[in-house]
Amino acid sequence: MNLKRFDALNEGQTAHLERRFSATDIQEWCDLCQLDQAWSGVPEPLIAGLFSCLLGEDLPGHGTNYLKQAMTFHATAEADEPLQASVSIRRLRRDKALVNLATTCTGRDGRLICDGEALVLFQH
Repeated sequence: MNLKRFDALNEGQTAHLERRFSATDIQEWCDLCQLDQAWSGVPEPLIAGLFSCLLGEDLPGHGTNYLKQAMTFHATAEADEPLQASVSIRRLRRDKALVNLATTCTGRDGRLICDGEALVLFQH
């Protein structure tokens, strides 16, 4: 199996993404989901989407397929709060082209919003 791009990955390698969700972004999400009531803070699926973006675009990158994701939320992210999502490679399993990653999202002043883990299949 040719895994040249996989072999370029290293345990401990990280990628980061910063994003702010405005009140308008949150309302548009609520409208798309056909929710009748306003959402308090940034909806958890929008935060999960930050990890999807990182995994598919940066680390491991294109060809990544989600197998599972687990997140524990510790605080609510507020509208317009700067959020930093990070992923870090914890384990590489070359025999199956699997990558285990730690996921973390922090808010203003490093406040922990959520953490968790993801397992992805790396396609070459």
